Amino acid sequence: MIKAAVKRFIIVLMLGLSPWALKAVDLPEEMKILADSAQGLLGNSRLPALNAQWMEIARELNDTTQMEAAYDNLISHYYRLGDIDSLKEATYEYMDWCTRYNKPDMRYMYWRQYIQRVTEKGMQEEAIAETARLHQDAEQAKSKYGLACSEMCIGYNHRIFANNVEVCIEYYNYALKHFEEGKYYRDVYVVLLNIIQTYLSRNEYVEGEIYLNKLEQLETKLRQEKQKIDPSLHLRFSEFRVICMLASRGKIAAEPYIKETDNFYRQNPESTIPEAWFAYKIMCCRILGDLKGNIAYVDSLMAYQHSLGICYPYNHRMKAELQAQLGDYRKAYQSYTEYAQVNDSVRKAEQDELLSKYTAKFEVDKLKMEKLELSAKLNKDKLTIALIAGSVVLILLLVISYLYIRTLSMNRKLDAAHKAVKKMSKVKSSFIQHITHEIRTPLNSIVGFSTLLAEDEVEEDEKKEYAAQVENNNTYLLGLIENILTMADMDSLVLDRSREEVDISICCQECAALLHPVLKEEVILECIPSSETFTIYTVRPWLKLVMMALLDNAVKFTNEGYIRVSCKQDKVRGVLDIIVEDTGIGIKPENKKRIFERFYKVDTFIRGTGLGLAIVQEIMDMVGGRVYLDETYRKGCRFVLEWPMREKTEYKL
Repeated sequence: MIKAAVKRFIIVLMLGLSPWALKAVDLPEEMKILADSAQGLLGNSRLPALNAQWMEIARELNDTTQMEAAYDNLISHYYRLGDIDSLKEATYEYMDWCTRYNKPDMRYMYWRQYIQRVTEKGMQEEAIAETARLHQDAEQAKSKYGLACSEMCIGYNHRIFANNVEVCIEYYNYALKHFEEGKYYRDVYVVLLNIIQTYLSRNEYVEGEIYLNKLEQLETKLRQEKQKIDPSLHLRFSEFRVICMLASRGKIAAEPYIKETDNFYRQNPESTIPEAWFAYKIMCCRILGDLKGNIAYVDSLMAYQHSLGICYPYNHRMKAELQAQLGDYRKAYQSYTEYAQVNDSVRKAEQDELLSKYTAKFEVDKLKMEKLELSAKLNKDKLTIALIAGSVVLILLLVISYLYIRTLSMNRKLDAAHKAVKKMSKVKSSFIQHITHEIRTPLNSIVGFSTLLAEDEVEEDEKKEYAAQVENNNTYLLGLIENILTMADMDSLVLDRSREEVDISICCQECAALLHPVLKEEVILECIPSSETFTIYTVRPWLKLVMMALLDNAVKFTNEGYIRVSCKQDKVRGVLDIIVEDTGIGIKPENKKRIFERFYKVDTFIRGTGLGLAIVQEIMDMVGGRVYLDETYRKGCRFVLEWPMREKTEYKL
């Protein structure tokens, strides 16, 4: 007793002294003193400040046990006061702490207790919303304990808000099953107490007694396993047992349990709050019909509440009703008068408190609105400045981007032009080299044979042969010059573009006829007739140039076999396929990619300019068609022309 008094004296000193006095005490000892003091101040306005000091030291020492105890004490304090806002804040702070320290079961248990207190206060929307959040959280975490807590809250909500006892008991039993499976015996104890309380509130004592027996068996099991039973839970069990025995079997049968319960309360007064104890005693007197005892306990309850500065009008009304039942109408009248006075003063105090609360809230909201308006104005000015600055920056970026892109484009064009000039220079050198070689050979032949023709001793047959050679070389030179002029016209885009309707079959036959004189004896040149007549609107000289170039190539490189020309229409793609195939020597794979280059010759020993296929390629590009070598053909070469079949009205010059 002396030691406890000394501790309390130290606490009083610490509460009245400045912080330097606390630092003189060893931190663990100081924390213990603060904890003892805070736990004795439940319901007292000084508790939050003292509890905060307790929590601060526990955090400084990183003592999770003391931190948890401090949270429990603060939550119990707000739970007892019924301060829902503070209770919610403290509960959610503790739930976050449980998440950080991996205590999921404790998190769900305190969440459940908060919901039950909200339900007791009649806050239906908040209680249902919190229950739904708890259930969803437990499902996501796959926590059976959390689901059992949510089922317990659902049952309690059905009992309080819907008065649906059947559904309430059903959910309580779900929770009971899950807690039993997980061996959460404290929670099993709590659920059993709730079920018993539900039955007793409906005067269903037989059903309540069934669960009382289960609870007694659970206590026996816990004692055998040497597990500690929470005194507050055991006291509630004892009280329910007394009420059930009084109602069902009478005072004599309940007397041993009444004495046991009274003794336990005297030994453990902290196991419940005085209001709950007086309520239990009032219930017992009501069951027994002991009006005087009932009035005495109501007076004790009011005296205790008065000591705390609390006054409930209902207590005065209950006292008046009991006095009236007792026949003491004078005292009943006095109690009713006190009830009316207290009720009026309480209502006025509540109204004044609400008015002050709403006035303060209005002033706070007004200040917030003024702050928001000022902030909005500042934000608007900032936004305007930002938009102007952003616009200027954007314009500068656009100008810079435009100049950069334009510079890049010009650089690309210059680079392309430079490459084109280099390429043209190479082409020019190659052209001069090829032309010099191609012209020199026939000119030398012409000059040589002309000199021989001028001699008198040359016989007539030889003169004819020399004259034929001169004519052949002359023809070759004319063809070469004509090809060169054609390429020059195509490069300068001055080639004749007058278009007309051309019959493909006739054009092919005309070209074949021109090449028959130079055809080798072992080679057959044939135009495969088509069942349809194909007419295209195009430039006739271009078509003849293309056909002559392909056929001339085939004639030069085919020593035996055949050269065939055929046509077919591809209506889906809108082109006419002209196919020239031969059984000549073919083209080696390494040469196939270069055959359409100017002056490129597969065999330098065979006379030719190397311009034929290049002219074909450029003409096909100009008409929007395509020419390609069919690499699947293995007998020689097969060239395919895809010539667009446009109507006269569709063709754009």
